[in-house]
Amino acid sequence: MEPFIRTTSFAGFRELVAKLGGDPWALLLRFRIKPELLDEEDARVPLRSLVGLLECAAQELDCADFGLRMAEYQNLHVLGPIAVMARSSASVGHALTEIVRFIGYHSSGMQLDLDRSEAQAPRVVIGLQLPGSVPQRQMVELAMGVAHNTMKLLCGAHFSAQSVLLCGVSPLPPARYRRYFQTQVYSGQACNALVLTAQQLQQPIEQQDPHLHRMLVQYLDHIHLHSSSDLVDQVRRLVLRMLPTQQCRLPLIAEQVGLHERALQRQLAELGQRFDELVEGIRRDRADFYLAERDIPMSQIAGMLGYSEQSVFNRACRRWFALTPGERRRQLLEQRAYRRD
Repeated sequence: MEPFIRTTSFAGFRELVAKLGGDPWALLLRFRIKPELLDEEDARVPLRSLVGLLECAAQELDCADFGLRMAEYQNLHVLGPIAVMARSSASVGHALTEIVRFIGYHSSGMQLDLDRSEAQAPRVVIGLQLPGSVPQRQMVELAMGVAHNTMKLLCGAHFSAQSVLLCGVSPLPPARYRRYFQTQVYSGQACNALVLTAQQLQQPIEQQDPHLHRMLVQYLDHIHLHSSSDLVDQVRRLVLRMLPTQQCRLPLIAEQVGLHERALQRQLAELGQRFDELVEGIRRDRADFYLAERDIPMSQIAGMLGYSEQSVFNRACRRWFALTPGERRRQLLEQRAYRRD
């Protein structure tokens, strides 16, 4: 099923394109997005359309930081009722947990996780669930910028993450990221994440309202966002998190979701999934994503995919694409150059 996203995530697009001297309506129509939908809070469009639109705008308007600039127009409130629920939560950690739980209301293609595996360095991990090697840097940086703005809204204007992690290698100078996030930014990482502190998660939210929070949770539950199919998304998030640790095993994943491994296998089977095929598909998609970045070393990609040896990654690449990693990288870069032309 094609992942969608609510059109609230287009906030600031028209203003920014016009400011840069472009025609926002022409760009929207080129990607088959009706401009009037941007004024409807509950309208939805394919996520792929927004991802392509942002990449196109950045290229045609010669604005390499388009995603970050657009993030300046957005914050938690693009999430609609999820935002109200988060701001009525008891603490920042509680709010983030609920945002992760219900992010499917906003977009079925957004991958969000609150990784507490390191107690003193919890991470908000952000990604997109789009198959293939679709360029998506602008959308990812928009989402990272909105996540940063969300933390400032929940924690206060003084908020600063411990650090920011970014996948891939960006043409933007590091200073541009430091200026936006006001902290150290590391590129070429296995995931996109805001690294927080334990104290930030424990911080109480001034506007907490247990009654309002309970009502909104019931509302979101009622529209079937927390269905059994969420198990697949939860497993996907855990696999993405654990692959670089080379500890992505069924028993550990089952323990994380609170199930016996046989129960997890059975429930996945009922949803038409097998654990090993799920892991294989995620590795293949991430391999394409990393290989499309010219400057990430092959040994680093192998490690981020959970392989202890480069040779194992080489064999997997031949199995997936009938190509070596180097050949697949050249193919992806040629395809990207062709699309730009």
